[in-house]
Formats: sequence, structure tokens, C-alpha cells
Amino acid sequence: MTTQPLKPAEYLKAAREIEAVHGDTARTLAVISTFTAELLRPYLIVESHQLDCLVRPWFGPFGQLEQLVLDEASALWQQSPDVLWIAARLEDVDPRLVHDHPHIGPEATRQRLDAVAQRLVNLARAARDKHRASILVSNLTCSAAHQLNPFDANDPDGFVHLLAETNRQLARDLSTIPDANVFDYAATVASAGADEWSDPKLWYMARSGCSSDNMIPLARAVARATAAQLRPAAKCIVLDLDNTLWGGVLGDDGPEGIKLGDDYPGNVFKDFQAALLGLRHRGFLLAIASKNDEQTVLDMLDTHPEMLLARDQFAHIAANWDPKPVNLRRIAEALNIGLDSLVFVDDNPVERAAVRAELPMVHVVELPPDPLRYLAALRDVPLFDRPRDLQEDRQRADMYQNEAQRRQVEQQATSVEDFLRSLQMEAEVGECDSTTLERIHQLIQKTNQFNLTTRRHNLEDVRRFAAADDARVAWLRLRDRYGDLGLVCVGIIEKLDERAWVVDTLLMSCRVMGRQVEDAFLSYLAGEARDAGAQTLCGVFRRTPKNTPVKDFYQTKGFKPVGGEEEQRFEAELTNDAFPWPDVICRVSKSTKESVGA
Repeated sequence: MTTQPLKPAEYLKAAREIEAVHGDTARTLAVISTFTAELLRPYLIVESHQLDCLVRPWFGPFGQLEQLVLDEASALWQQSPDVLWIAARLEDVDPRLVHDHPHIGPEATRQRLDAVAQRLVNLARAARDKHRASILVSNLTCSAAHQLNPFDANDPDGFVHLLAETNRQLARDLSTIPDANVFDYAATVASAGADEWSDPKLWYMARSGCSSDNMIPLARAVARATAAQLRPAAKCIVLDLDNTLWGGVLGDDGPEGIKLGDDYPGNVFKDFQAALLGLRHRGFLLAIASKNDEQTVLDMLDTHPEMLLARDQFAHIAANWDPKPVNLRRIAEALNIGLDSLVFVDDNPVERAAVRAELPMVHVVELPPDPLRYLAALRDVPLFDRPRDLQEDRQRADMYQNEAQRRQVEQQATSVEDFLRSLQMEAEVGECDSTTLERIHQLIQKTNQFNLTTRRHNLEDVRRFAAADDARVAWLRLRDRYGDLGLVCVGIIEKLDERAWVVDTLLMSCRVMGRQVEDAFLSYLAGEARDAGAQTLCGVFRRTPKNTPVKDFYQTKGFKPVGGEEEQRFEAELTNDAFPWPDVICRVSKSTKESVGA
């Protein structure tokens, strides 16, 4: 969503208008804090709306952290929040510590800092035990009122270093709590400027945590962190070339005439490419949509000595003279991802407008006219935010490159059976443990096409299923001769009655559709239910706008329909020979089940 920035005085009116029109779509953000946070309300509403992820803020009375979290009947849990922000400031919790540090020394200072961090971790753990909400916990920083010695950083045991150690340990401890993450309050304060962050009069009179001017950057940062908890990140960055990845027009200036190198202005574009390469290392796919001659583009990618992005780092290249919306559709189809997973980057405002008009679901980056601001525009894209980059995320770009090799082999194969055997697939199956919990949760949140029920269980739900005796949370990891495709299938089954178990969730990455992987995984799930004593396996199909490809899944696997309208239900007998494992996939089992508790 692209809007004009508002002045602080305009936020209240805008928030009222947004709530009046869109209030019923808002998700609940609960805020418990050591300062008065209610003044952030209109800013949070407007900033979250501009991210297309509207929140309804609820604020607990300041200073009542434990009272609100520990009491199951408290007003906090009555809100049934989607996200909980625990916002504690060091100057509120231990207001004298900075001043005491020179006297008490580093060890005593460290102990008091650790006590503050442990309080926050304990709150997060208690909140996780009470509710399914995603959790954000502010890290710690020094306020301008607690000015440090300008040479404090010169001391290895200075307060600034002790505080950094505490924040690192806070991050480590929160990483052990499902769906609990650090909100980088310290970076938000530093970015806006610590000296002017708070207004002493507002603090002493109203216990407000920041000045009126800084409520905008704080609300913007919180809204962005909240949105990252509630929606999946983008999958692919589609790039223009001329005056985007390099300066100049390749067709007119030739490779030797474009601006790209270590001197200005070429170094500006080279740094932009470096940032894009960094996003690829995090697992975001790169693709090209350029009005150019294809061979000219390929030669440029293959031979120009200053290019940081080579041909094989792009998952798809569409270099032709077709309209950009046409090529974006082709790219999404070729990569088998939704158009809403694309981020479009183009210096030409006309091209950007055409994409916005024809493909409103695509996120279009508003590149500024000055390439010096390209990096800032890239940093401002909220769809690149992920609370954690998992191993499967970092490997995703390479996985798609390997997919091109698979497609080439498929085209040359004389039959589907020969193609599948040539892949030399190996599938490892097992139950959810602490190493797979977050990846399972990630797939549940973002998988759309091959998803029989599209139930968006949060991380705490998954953990509860995994710990239950009458349920199983299962996964399948696939590799073949071209590489490791990672954890691609997730299934949740639970006991329905003494005779039957039901498939609550069955999903698979669309990358492996049509390879009998779904047959292998169904065989594993059926075996788990059979081993638990089930005689019947029940399947459920809940139709969504995106899962049409699997509407006939259960019928094609031998299940019989048994009724249902909004939820179609199916049954199959679990005889010993039901749902055999396909012989084109070699099975590797993992039987150990580790604890997935916090």
C-alpha cells in the first residue's frame, strides 16, 4: 500500500476513519508495558493499515506485567490477542543501575542486568503457557537521561558492552520459546536518535515512553514486527535491469557503456546488487522482467566483470518486449508461486503503475528517482521480514536452481515412471521435535495449493499436538540426485474415537507435486494411525480459493465420501496393504521423538 506520510496531528483522525471502515478485519495487538503506551494507539492503527495488516491495539495498565500475564482471568487474556508485545524499559525496571555501575562494578551490574532479562524471559514463558499469541519482547537500551561516559565503550567491562551481552542472552533465551521473538527497541531508539527520544515533561507528568514526534517511528517499527508475525514473507524479487541493476540502457550503451563498477555512480548499483545477493542468501528468489533482447541480457550476466549477480542466481529470466504484468504472471507460473508472493522492483514509474493497476496483489517497491536511495527503499520492504531465517529458507534459492535441472531431465524422459526413477528420490519421515517445530509451523502458515484443510495452526497449537498421546505431528524431508529439497510435507493426525483417526492437516510444498511424494507421506500417516490402533482413517477437505488442485485428492487415493458441505469428509479402511509406499522413492525413517516443550 502506498500512501502519503501523515503529520502527527493527522493520525487520530485517520485512525478513526480506518477503524470505521476496516475495524472488523483487524487483528489484536496486546501491549503490556512499564510505561504509559496508550498514546501509541492511533499511530499503531495507521502504520499497521499502511502495511495491509491492520491491528487493534489493547493496552494494559502500565507496570502490571506479572499481574496481567500470570492471571488466566486477567483483562489481557480476555482480549484473546494475536500478538503480545512485552515492552519493559531498563530505566523503568532498574532506574538507578546506570548511575550505580561505576560504584558496584561489572559483576554486580551484570547480575542486575541478568535479573531484568530473566524477568522478561519468565514473562514470555508464562505467556506462552497461557495463550497461543505470538510474543514480542523489547530488548534493552539506555535512555538519554542516563548519559554514559563518552569513553564507556573503551572499557571492556563498560556498561555499553554489558548491556549488549545481556541483549544477546535475551535473544538466545527467547529463541527457546516457541513463537517468541525480540522486538529491537534498542535499534529503533538509536535510529531515531537517543538524545531526543523521550520528552522529560511527558515522562514525569504522564509516564509516556517517548516524545510525540517519536511515536511515529516506534509505532512503525512495532507494526512492522507485528505484521511479520502474522503473515508470510515474500518469496521472489522480480527485477528490472536498465537503471535498476546498472546505470544506463544496455541495448543503447552496450556492456562497456553501462554504469557498474567501483567508482561513482557504478558503485551505487554494485552495492544495490550486493544487497540483493544478500537477500538471495536469505532464501528470497531473484527473477528478471526486462524489456530487452534476451541474448544481450544473458551475455551481460555471463561476461560483465562487475556483475555480482550471475545468470545462475536468477530463478527465472524474462527478457523480451512483452508488458511487465504479462511477464510477472509467467514468472509466478514458472516458479509455481502466487502473484502475492512477488516483489517488483523497477525504476520506471510507468511500469510500476501498470503492475499496480493490473496486478494489485504484487508488492511494488516505490524506487526513488535517485539511485542513492535504492538501498533504503529495499530496506523498507516489510515483506522481507522474517522473525527467523530457517535452514530451508536459506537453501530455497538453490533449491529452485536445482529444479531447472529436474525439468530438463523430465522433458527428456520417455515416461513419468522413468523420470521419477531417474531422480533417485530419498524421503526421510518422522515426528515433530525441537529441530523441526518452526519449519512445520512455517509451512502451515504459508502453504496454500496443496493444503487439504488450510488450518493455520499457530506454533503453540503445533507444540500441543506434538506433545499429545492421541495425536501425531509428522513431516517428510525429500532429497534427490540434484540436491536436498528440505522438509516439504506436514501432517497432523489425531484420534477421533476408538476406531478412527482423522487427518487434521495435510499439506505439501508445491515444488514436489506430481512426484508421488504425497503417496509416500499418506502411507506414513496411515501407518502411524494403524500402529496407534486405528481401523479407519478419516480425511477432511476444506475448500479455499487456492487449494482447488487437491479437491479430488481423497477420492483418487481410494477414500469414500461420507458427507459434509463446508467440510467434505472421507473415510478409508486401514487394512495392512492400504496406502503402500511408492517404489520410486527410497524411505529413510526417523523414529526418535524429542520433547518440543519450551
